[in-house]
Amino acid sequence: MPYAPCPMPFHGKSTHLKLIPNLAPMSIRHPIAVMLFMIMAMSLIWSKALLSIIMVPLAIITVIDVKIDPFRIHFLFKKLDLKSIIRYKPFICVFALFWLLYMISILYAGNLTEWWHMSHPKFAFLLIPMCFAFQQPFSRKEYMLITLCMIMMAVWSSIWVQVAYFSDYELFNSSLGYGASLPTPGSHIRFSVIVAISMILCLGFAIENWKVKFAWERWAYAATAVYLFYFLHILSVRSGLTLAYAGSFILAIFYLRRVKVWIQFALAFVVLAAPLIAYETLSGLKQKVDYTLYDLGKFREGKGDEYSDSQRWESWRAGIMIGNQHPFFGIGTGKFRSALEDYYKSELKDYSWRPQNEWINVFAIFGLLGLGIFLFMILYPMTFSFFWKPPLLPTLYIIQLISMVVEHSLDSEVGTFLFLMLTLLGLSYQDGLDGSIPKKTL
Repeated sequence: MPYAPCPMPFHGKSTHLKLIPNLAPMSIRHPIAVMLFMIMAMSLIWSKALLSIIMVPLAIITVIDVKIDPFRIHFLFKKLDLKSIIRYKPFICVFALFWLLYMISILYAGNLTEWWHMSHPKFAFLLIPMCFAFQQPFSRKEYMLITLCMIMMAVWSSIWVQVAYFSDYELFNSSLGYGASLPTPGSHIRFSVIVAISMILCLGFAIENWKVKFAWERWAYAATAVYLFYFLHILSVRSGLTLAYAGSFILAIFYLRRVKVWIQFALAFVVLAAPLIAYETLSGLKQKVDYTLYDLGKFREGKGDEYSDSQRWESWRAGIMIGNQHPFFGIGTGKFRSALEDYYKSELKDYSWRPQNEWINVFAIFGLLGLGIFLFMILYPMTFSFFWKPPLLPTLYIIQLISMVVEHSLDSEVGTFLFLMLTLLGLSYQDGLDGSIPKKTL
């Protein structure tokens, strides 16, 4: 099969690497991949089943090239291709380490049924990175089309959430004061994270003046960012609000050098004043904040078993205790749930939450060795210079890492697909802009 020369700088000289298949002009493989990721982006909010189903066509389109006029199908997956991809796109392939960690854990899993239950969703960490690695880099327009599908679904869903909220305003406001949440499609935490990420995306598009086609898009993105920021305060989910403020703050830091001093002060004022104004004007948010402070007080008194935040903090303690019992290799995937149940029974708790922290989860299951591999997977892409420009990619990546402090997002389908799609789409786009082997910055 013919290959397209891929110029790569090496020791100051130009060389050519036979890496990406030179697909015919009538190949529809890449457009199909773009369409599948657009469907994935829309499914993040409305269809978990479709997220699982989409893995099958993604796996197929990874290893074959579909051509038309005349219609032909070529098998692309070869040993040489795989070695080249791993060598020259390690910042994408590194995410397969998380899948490998679960596969190797079968050696000391104990309960194989439980091992499979926890491990089979992690195939996404193998298939999605390989799909991006074997594709040509995604363009800015393709990046925007895919993420805009998610943004549009977030906006559409926010309308229906508000319809339900304002239809019984007093009831929902009162329930927020008891730690409840508004009715949302799927998990309210995952939904709020998607809304917050959509807001940051719109803000980044507006600042950078990215557009698919029309000049007026910049103002549409700015207006959408403001609207979603307002909606997050109506939704009053702390995870989403935290990520929205953290993302805005990180973007502000990146862009400080590009704006005048008075704009810097204006941005600082908005970031500091917005939560105070929202607290005083939005009764639902005020109720949620007051509940959090009340919950914290009960936890300190040792009386927080009936409150969600206290249960979250207790789950951290459970994970650390289990991890400390097996510090090097962890308890194992097949024994983790039973170990949690035993811990909660010994503490006389009537719940058995998994540790609401991704890092603690990995430590408890795989020990310090697994945690080290996980940290390498997370930090390795950040060591390449192209990762840090434009600011939108590192901002989205960092806020997702922040979300892992208060939830085990990579152990849910939506969290996994959201993380992989956004991260690998951004890395692929940046790799296309760079056009060469990225040089490490660290």
